[in-house]
Amino acid sequence: MPAAGELDLAIRGGLCVTCDAAGTVTAGDLYIHDGRIVAVGGATRRARRNLDASGMIVMPGLMNLHDHLRDMTPGLDAAEGLKLDEMLRVWWRLNEAAGAAEYETMAAYSCARLLASGTTTVVDHLYPFHRDGLAEAAIAGYSSTGARWYLARGLMTRGYDPICEPLAVGLARVRALLAADVAAERIMLAPVSFRQADAGDYLAAREFAAAHGLRLYTHVAETEAEVRTVQAEHGCRPVELLDRLGFCGPDVTLVHCVLLSDAEIDLLATTGTHVVHCPSNHMKLAKGFTRVRDLLDAGVNVALGVDQMADMFCEVRQEVLLQSIRHEDPAVIPPALALRMATANGAAAVGLGGRLGELVVGALADVICVSARGLRIDPILDAAWSLVHRASGGDVRHVVVDGSVVIEDGEFAHLDVEALRKQAMGVIDSYLANTGIAKTRIEL
Repeated sequence: MPAAGELDLAIRGGLCVTCDAAGTVTAGDLYIHDGRIVAVGGATRRARRNLDASGMIVMPGLMNLHDHLRDMTPGLDAAEGLKLDEMLRVWWRLNEAAGAAEYETMAAYSCARLLASGTTTVVDHLYPFHRDGLAEAAIAGYSSTGARWYLARGLMTRGYDPICEPLAVGLARVRALLAADVAAERIMLAPVSFRQADAGDYLAAREFAAAHGLRLYTHVAETEAEVRTVQAEHGCRPVELLDRLGFCGPDVTLVHCVLLSDAEIDLLATTGTHVVHCPSNHMKLAKGFTRVRDLLDAGVNVALGVDQMADMFCEVRQEVLLQSIRHEDPAVIPPALALRMATANGAAAVGLGGRLGELVVGALADVICVSARGLRIDPILDAAWSLVHRASGGDVRHVVVDGSVVIEDGEFAHLDVEALRKQAMGVIDSYLANTGIAKTRIEL
């Protein structure tokens, strides 16, 4: 502990929703030094820098465990109303026009949007890699914003030939990233799904990850067609096949998991495999109901992802509402649990359980301050309830990542957002022209 008067940052006057296992809520200042939380409440101490959190709820930064940040947004409109596999075929055709400029600019733009709405950590499931330099471009985009980022480096070896990537080429490109000093803990090796990669790709990914200290990641059990195909080709269900391939374990994150058997849930619990649920995406694409309550009851760690939807506050609320209607029980996912799914559970899935996602002494200092005064949120009787059912990304005022102030009073400290917006709109206009979409972006 540093001596009095030597702390880096104090966040003063807020109500701390710690998102710890006990659901602790406490009034008091939060103190940060060397990128870590050193005190929550307690005696008043001096700091070199102070953030005024009066009238605000202070909480851990939200963690978005699944997104595709290089999306050019018009793709959603071009495929509107289509279910997943049909929508993907439209996106893949459009994605042929994307290159390094699109990947870098949209990674930065999407990260900035997430940061402004309180998301401090994002896992970007990035693919396809139909040109050289795309991962490097995306990493440059993430890094320019101050977000805590992880690259789930996709392996797409089949599905749409013009943008598929041979497995050997993909692994060679990952070796090049590591050789260029991209930290192994920031990379997850991520075969896209059994619809875009074969069983041998998963075996190779497991071997490569073990050799290079990488975590693993994939979409799985997302459609009925996927389940039927895996059963016909391998005689088992998708998660069972992953386990046979060695692709389950505490270093593995599985996204969506809409269609699970009881045996697969038990398998996930036994192996310590993490699951990410994306409720808004599942509703938009009519995927069905992931058995979140059953997974949690079995001891599976379940985190949340935005997956190209709005923001993490929306996903936390949707998690509560979607599971309520599925179970016909409004108490099935309590608000405090939904917040932990978006914070501490996300930290566990990236290998930082107990070190991120909670406002506790010793944790990495990713912190957000949410304005809680005014017509939209007041009165507050239960702070966790108010965050889940009343707050939105637009209420975020301060954002701290790794102890550094990224946003203060709603303004980025070191990022020219207007310049980034203009750059992004120019990239999107070029992209629209290159893909032949006969639409003009509306400029306001």
